[in-house]
Amino acid sequence: MAKQPWTEGKMNKWLKEGRGQGELEGYRPWITAQDYPSNGRSSRIKGWKTGRIHHFLSDIETRYFYLLEFDGNEIWDIREHYPALDLQDTLGDCDIDLDKYCDKESGGTAYIFVTTFLLTLMNADGTKRYIARSVKAAAELEKSKVLERFELLRRYFAEKQIDWGIVTQHDINVTRAKNIEWVHSAKNLDDDAEFSVQDVPRLKGILLEWLDGTRKSVRDATNALDTQFNLTPGSGLLLLRHLIAKKQVLVNMDERIDLGKPVKELVRGSDAIRDGGDVRDAVDG
Repeated sequence: MAKQPWTEGKMNKWLKEGRGQGELEGYRPWITAQDYPSNGRSSRIKGWKTGRIHHFLSDIETRYFYLLEFDGNEIWDIREHYPALDLQDTLGDCDIDLDKYCDKESGGTAYIFVTTFLLTLMNADGTKRYIARSVKAAAELEKSKVLERFELLRRYFAEKQIDWGIVTQHDINVTRAKNIEWVHSAKNLDDDAEFSVQDVPRLKGILLEWLDGTRKSVRDATNALDTQFNLTPGSGLLLLRHLIAKKQVLVNMDERIDLGKPVKELVRGSDAIRDGGDVRDAVDG
């Protein structure tokens, strides 16, 4: 597919659509999964913190998002593909030629620089602070054009007094991210679940009691819950995923969750993992 020209009309259309604006459920990313030909790695995920659908274009972006969701207790809002709309005005006269970052075919419309994530952190006193992260495959950092664009982003966010940095696949614990992915959709139970939120305390108490005393594997223990309460097969496992996502059942998220393991080898005490983690662990890997 030929590259579409970037015009002032298209930019104004996106701005009118509200792209790059708003917070939480009202935010619209500057770039969505529909805007570019799919490379097979794009994803759309409903966020815990925002309640909206997030758009990602690569596995690295998606996995980093899962870490932010699970480990970032101080993170109040996650805005992906956040545009630096006023970059050219903010940087003004600099030693990098900004004219090269304009679409010559459209009459010189400036391209919009984007950072993969703008995070809003809530301080204990209720004030907010911001962290920006650009996610990129490590091999891309060997390209001079990528480095120059990132240097411009670094300068831009420095002017805004926002901590900006780069995240590559080497900064991401893939096992942890995959485990979070496995439990992520189970955190907020909907009406389609075999049991309602109101049923959770009772079933949770029963499941936790079983987990505490059984020598069975995790899979056998959750299957037993299905059988005893005539639940749809897989409901006990859904409940376990829900409890892990809510951090009411603690497991070592840095090891692959193996349902064939005995319960006592998988389910750990509260000191086995960080209870939520520090935001620096989530942001910086």
